Amino acid sequence: MKQREMVGIDKRRKRRKLETIVKTTLVIFLLGGLVAGIMSFDALKTWAAKHYVRFKIDPIPDSDPVYEKLSEWIDPSQPYNVLLVGIDRGSVEDDDATRSDVIILASVDVMEKKAVLVSFPRDTRVDIPGHGTQKINSARAYSGMEGVIEVVKDISGMEIHDYAEVDFAAFERIVDAIGGVTLHLDYPILDPKIGALPAGDVFLNGEDALVLVRSRDLPRGDLDRIDNQKKFLKAVMKKAVEVRDLQALLAILDAAVKHMETTIEPDMLFTLAEALGDMQVDAVEFATLPGEDIEPATPEEPWYFVMDEDAAAELFRNVKLYTSALSPEQQAAESAWREQEETAEVDRSGVSLAILNGAGWQGLAAGVAEIMQARGYADVTTGNTANPYELTTIYYAPGRETEAGMVARDLDAEAEFVLSEDADVASGHDADIVLVLGEDYTGT
Repeated sequence: MKQREMVGIDKRRKRRKLETIVKTTLVIFLLGGLVAGIMSFDALKTWAAKHYVRFKIDPIPDSDPVYEKLSEWIDPSQPYNVLLVGIDRGSVEDDDATRSDVIILASVDVMEKKAVLVSFPRDTRVDIPGHGTQKINSARAYSGMEGVIEVVKDISGMEIHDYAEVDFAAFERIVDAIGGVTLHLDYPILDPKIGALPAGDVFLNGEDALVLVRSRDLPRGDLDRIDNQKKFLKAVMKKAVEVRDLQALLAILDAAVKHMETTIEPDMLFTLAEALGDMQVDAVEFATLPGEDIEPATPEEPWYFVMDEDAAAELFRNVKLYTSALSPEQQAAESAWREQEETAEVDRSGVSLAILNGAGWQGLAAGVAEIMQARGYADVTTGNTANPYELTTIYYAPGRETEAGMVARDLDAEAEFVLSEDADVASGHDADIVLVLGEDYTGT
């Protein structure tokens, strides 16, 4: 369990399966440290024509073989690696001294149409030539982007073909251009330096999203922040799939590229767009550099995230060979474990279940309670949430993940709901499982 957490495998089941992205692509943007990359190829060509003078590029003939053009940049049979860096420009007087708040290494398998994104905690302890032991986020301040690239190459052992960098002001504009997103937060954010967000289903505009991706005032600090970033990226990808208006797509591109510094040339951007045109959201995997926070011996010493070198070596070996955080054998074991967890059942009569109406539709909780009682749940209570929920969410007490999965299957075997371990919610309703019915639930 711990090993899977260290490589960033997200065990939470989502509300529903993410569908194939039709006529969309992985265009690499950096959203304050997040990859957001969804755009139709036709929209890219329209946008390219609009900005022909500024970019000085030739139109891309439809007849050009994708992989022939791609091979001008990389071997398409090998992963394409891009370093993504988010900075807080303006936090210091000298822009050259700006630190990298977020670092992500994205590896894309163009032939197999899949990708893995590895996040590097900003406090990771590294050795910076000429400056000794430092946190990885200071590499840019000391040595510029070249320094960040060298440190990441040293840790990962991977070649880096391009990089992209954006500041947080641009991030807000990009999120607003997308139209904002709604996602579920397991914990509230109450950060006196950055801002606040409530727990539950939250709509995020650009300003709110910046709070989410920046705040570390969470139970596990930077690791929880990285989890929030991954969750936000998934929500962005899902939202982008729903964008069909051409002008809206062009506005997103304008917001991203205008404020992004990158070595990715337009020709490469369009080639990737065509090559990855039918890539699936599920084909994008997330991982975190394995390691742990080490408490300093004295208050005067800095607080570092210390990489687990053996686990990191295994992670990056898998990324290089399989474009995945796991080897094929580990993937098979993970799949078997998930299948066992998903099909495991316990005595329903011994599960205490609280059903809350989060959609505001009269009689919803009572109707679902009758269904669940008919399926064997004897200890069922009902109620309403204080705030509306967009997504149906199942909270469970520690050690009750199997029961939560069973409740999800009994509620709707075809859907995937948000599952979240939360001892406070469970104890607050005196239940093993708390089922919050969101606006997405249409079973009754």
